[in-house]
Amino acid sequence: MKPPQMETEVLRQALEQFRQNTGLEAREIAPPYTPNPHIPHWRPDARIVIANKGREETYWVVVKKTVDRQAALLAFNELATHVGQERLAAEGGGLLITNQLTTEMADRCRKMRLQFIDAAGNAYLNQGGLFVLIQGKKAQGDLAKREKPTRAFDRTGLRVVFALLVAPDLLNATYRDIAGAAGVALGTVGRVLTDLRMQGLIVQMNDGTRRWLERERAMKTWAMNYPLRLRNKLNPKRYRATDETWWKEADPAKFGGCWGGEVAAAKWRGNLVPATATIYLPDDRNAFLAAHRLRADDRGPIEILDTFWKRQEPTNQAKGLAPALLIYADLANIGDPRTHEEAEQIHDDILAGA
Repeated sequence: MKPPQMETEVLRQALEQFRQNTGLEAREIAPPYTPNPHIPHWRPDARIVIANKGREETYWVVVKKTVDRQAALLAFNELATHVGQERLAAEGGGLLITNQLTTEMADRCRKMRLQFIDAAGNAYLNQGGLFVLIQGKKAQGDLAKREKPTRAFDRTGLRVVFALLVAPDLLNATYRDIAGAAGVALGTVGRVLTDLRMQGLIVQMNDGTRRWLERERAMKTWAMNYPLRLRNKLNPKRYRATDETWWKEADPAKFGGCWGGEVAAAKWRGNLVPATATIYLPDDRNAFLAAHRLRADDRGPIEILDTFWKRQEPTNQAKGLAPALLIYADLANIGDPRTHEEAEQIHDDILAGA
């Protein structure tokens, strides 16, 4: 699966800046890529080769539009570790490519020995006989201008796009109905729909009806922006239970909520043994906390967030679970190769049911 269009542009510009700044040849290797036995459904976003003094260094690449949290670096590091030394020997080391890393994030990469190239021209490579360190570059051109999220994928727009993606019939509902389902002001809907059209994600037909042109790209973009723009605004709090199996009997639906993340995947598909629990609840959480004897713990594996959509039971999965798109986004955001694989399977299920 190719990375979305924006990530493809980040990859192209990052390699171009690298060539200009170093004079080294850097080229992509065409897919398909050999699957890894430990993560059979995972594929790198790209593979590249850098030629240096008659020797070629090979890298498998993960492309991220934005990396602004250390958790993302830790997730990349964990992925590289999980992929394993056997793959690294055969296909080279892992390489993170992104739009622009801050000086602080670039320093963390070097301390963690995480190799990266960004589209601003910064780089850290230390593999085989190749060492490159470029710092202090600033993003230029179109990528720099695009740093601000578009209306469709800012904090409020994400609520509208989510409602449209999880309830396909809503795309042709009235603005008032869309606003009600998304919990936003009426004026927001028109701006978001216009932005979706301008991005080529939806089209308005001659008879006035709307339909998705690139629903998959919209889902990927929503899932990528959700943890950056909206999730942290949902009053996330962490807790710990006295019994690690508490979730097996717990039912957030009795309290007006639902499961997200790993527990949702475990209950829906049955392929995952959850290490964390994510619950979406209305504003008042006290009854749920008391019923399951959960205590506050900043490092606890249980996370509770506010619901942000008009509750409706998903039609293609078990009851008491968040919509599949939200489960997918939660899993992808965890950064564990186990959950990444499960996220991709849920992504494919969403498309199959579209």
